[in-house]
Amino acid sequence: MKKYSIFSIIFIALIALFVYMEDNSTTTFSIFGINLSIPNAVWVAIFLGLFYILSILFFVFIHLQNFFYKKNIQKDIEIMINNIKNAVLYKNNIKDVKILKYCNNFVKNIKGLEIEPNPTEKFEFFEDIKKLKNGETIEISKYKLDENNPWFILNVKNRIKNDEKYAKEVLKRFKNEELKREAFCIFAKTAPISEILKYDYPITKDIILAHIKDEDLKKLIEKVKLDKFEEIEIAKAIYATRTPDEELDLTAPLPYANAYLALKYEHIEKAKKIIEEHSLKLFEYLIKLKECGLKVEVDEYLNAIT
Repeated sequence: MKKYSIFSIIFIALIALFVYMEDNSTTTFSIFGINLSIPNAVWVAIFLGLFYILSILFFVFIHLQNFFYKKNIQKDIEIMINNIKNAVLYKNNIKDVKILKYCNNFVKNIKGLEIEPNPTEKFEFFEDIKKLKNGETIEISKYKLDENNPWFILNVKNRIKNDEKYAKEVLKRFKNEELKREAFCIFAKTAPISEILKYDYPITKDIILAHIKDEDLKKLIEKVKLDKFEEIEIAKAIYATRTPDEELDLTAPLPYANAYLALKYEHIEKAKKIIEEHSLKLFEYLIKLKECGLKVEVDEYLNAIT
């Protein structure tokens, strides 16, 4: 702007000088009844000066326009950075931007749990996201997330896995059912069966296996729902831990486990009765083989068909 002003002043002076040298006459103008007689060179200088002032005003306008545009762009960038952070953290505080409006849909399509976190400037919180995805625990309170937030849930799950004693605290403190189910599965592996039965959550295969030698195991077995291969896995774990009759009585609520143990102990008639009563097609062919006099061990049979 400084160079432009210097060049303009020199240019106006040269043009005025040229006009003065070529035509030294004067021109009279009447303005509001006042007659002004001024040399033509001065009039030219005045008009060029007005043009210069108008150009300066135009440049100031363009400068201000660019200044506010850049300021609004910077504001939108800051909002976008905050929006991306909120989207990754599953927080609903997302504001639409005005100038970069085509980025609004991009932010709304971000799925935080699927992101590959690489900490960079303005996104330092990705370091915590990376830790969470690697199974570590962070100080989650600084993000002000509620207990239904996926990252909050993941943080608690990580802590439960690293500190099994924390599972009981989760069952008492939190209301989120996903967290409580996860905590229950950890808690139930070491808690007394009497404590486990106080909670109305599904009993899993792993919980049964953790209490395989417990005298009250049947109370858990009566509540569990397993597929046929999980039942057989339970039966294999129970085998030889008690007397055959006790084991058969214990697994009565689990027909596949019950049939497996009957076959394991060569109680063919009992096994046949269980298989027919519950239509256990998995073992039907094995019974036919045994009835034909073939000596086929139940584990050998299962390995052959699975």
